[in-house]
Amino acid sequence: MKLERHVGGLSLARKANYLRARGWREEKEGWSSEIFGLLPTAKALHHQLTDDLSQALCQRGWQVLGFSERGYVRLREGERGKPCSLPKALRTQARREKRLVAELTYSLFLAALLEVERSP
Repeated sequence: MKLERHVGGLSLARKANYLRARGWREEKEGWSSEIFGLLPTAKALHHQLTDDLSQALCQRGWQVLGFSERGYVRLREGERGKPCSLPKALRTQARREKRLVAELTYSLFLAALLEVERSP
């Protein structure tokens, strides 16, 4: 599942503002983060979306088990749930909330985006 597909089209300026507000620095070769290193814009956006969406799921009772070097996250629901990927966790949470996956994903992303735009 491409997360970017679920968050709608962002202008280049909004992508840049989103990444900057999350601590990324724009460099000649792409975007740099202390956590993720230097990445092209698309990968930087993917990594940040993954982080924001997984944090939003944590507020709903999920636990982050870890991130891979490629930017994928493993999650577990509560203390006893089976480990799963972010897309699986989003599907499970959407089913629980009786919402479409795209709708849930977009709402979680918008909440993160609004948080970014509200911060100084």
